[in-house]
Amino acid sequence: MLRTAIAAEARRRISLAPARFAHELAQAQAQAQTAVPERGGFDPSWAPLYRRISRLYGRPPGMVAAEMDNYLRKRRPLSADQIVAYVRKLRKFKSNACALELMDWMESRGAKLIPGHQALRLGLVSKVHGIQAAEEYFWSLPDKSKKTYSSLLNCYGEHRMASKGLELYEKMKVMDIVPNTLLYNNLMTLYQKAGQPEKIPSTFEEMRESGISANNFTYCILIESYVTMNDLEAAEKVLEELQKVAPVHWSLYTMMANNYLKQELFGKAEVALKKAEEVMDKAELLSWHFLISLYARSVNSTELKRIWESLKSTFKKCSNKNYLVMLEALSMIDDLESLQQIFQEWESSNEHYDMRITNVMIKAYLDKGMIDEAEAIRQSTMSQGHCNGRTVYMFAEFYLDKSDVTAALEILRDAKKMLTAHKWVPSEKLTSRFLKHYEESKDVDGVESFCECLKKLECLDAEAYEGMVRTYIAAGRTNPSIAQRIEDDGIHVGPETTKLLERVSGN
Repeated sequence: MLRTAIAAEARRRISLAPARFAHELAQAQAQAQTAVPERGGFDPSWAPLYRRISRLYGRPPGMVAAEMDNYLRKRRPLSADQIVAYVRKLRKFKSNACALELMDWMESRGAKLIPGHQALRLGLVSKVHGIQAAEEYFWSLPDKSKKTYSSLLNCYGEHRMASKGLELYEKMKVMDIVPNTLLYNNLMTLYQKAGQPEKIPSTFEEMRESGISANNFTYCILIESYVTMNDLEAAEKVLEELQKVAPVHWSLYTMMANNYLKQELFGKAEVALKKAEEVMDKAELLSWHFLISLYARSVNSTELKRIWESLKSTFKKCSNKNYLVMLEALSMIDDLESLQQIFQEWESSNEHYDMRITNVMIKAYLDKGMIDEAEAIRQSTMSQGHCNGRTVYMFAEFYLDKSDVTAALEILRDAKKMLTAHKWVPSEKLTSRFLKHYEESKDVDGVESFCECLKKLECLDAEAYEGMVRTYIAAGRTNPSIAQRIEDDGIHVGPETTKLLERVSGN
């Protein structure tokens, strides 16, 4: 009973994490299925140019082409396969705009895209410019292949446009396009996203009867369909069947563990996680991260710490991502002592500071009401210029929750010191919380100080002035200068605020 209660609390504190991980893994697998196998792979000697291109993420369009032209001016040859390998690697790390620009550059240099390359480009257009642009590119192709049709089908799935995807599939059947594993996988994914998981088992049987081999992603979708239909027994049978005929990917075991945990079947979840550990590639970090997160969800501290030690012994050096996942897991099971220990270990060994990790520690202290410890970290990181927007929000919201509005306002005043690298403005939700407090407490001086702070942060707007006016009205006070201040600040207010201003001006 105690374990069940603790597990429920752990799920409440970070209930979206495992579902998000599973979804991202499924997406990554789908993308891998869509990709045409690389010829020659990604040669390590190509890394310097890749690093220069990848750093252009978020830069204005044209920067990738300029970098590539500069590279060619040095008379360094580039093959089409090498460029496509760069594209796939950029896509893998979600630098889709850079990847698409690289393909555009490739075409502008006279390269003719083969069907696999067109399918790759179609997927990138969908991610960067949307499904309509992807459709336009697809229909502009003079010769459409099975690969480009499958890619468009996958795009419809990603954009949750099941009806259009199924309509496309019917056209493909009329055109006698012979389906393959990828096409069936995309079709089953569409059914899942259309909320029609009951159609997936029959599609799988059709696929098998056609002599088309299934892969791990196929079984992943099939098992997921049974899980969606709350038929764990059928999902277990599929997994047992797969175990007899082919190696099982670790992700199928973690998917089962995730669903066992949803039903509080902790014993079965642990068995599934042990099987995942047996078959996973120890060099694949994602598998370790899944194990850590799922053991945390099951509140299995012993196994969680064992996996952490195994991870550390497997890799020469732990990355920031490893520490982040582990600290989030320890936070989930409320193990403050271990959290402090591993955080200190990271602080003494990190090569690149990651404020996300520090924020986990700060959040843990704030959750425990350990304000002095949390503030000590904030002051230290602020002096080093490491804070980020989440740091500001955590402290501001913590103090607002404690009704310590003075301390929350002090955090906003410190925002510029905390975020020296870029401009920061509070969210509409956070601003509204401050304004609501000042209006309800009739605190005119407080709202004036708040708006002065917003002005220094360069985000004083009409909503803030309206909140100020409402506070004056609630306090039964007038201030004829507010209208002039609004005009001087170049802020346009609506009719409702204008009427309120008349009352505050004493007219």
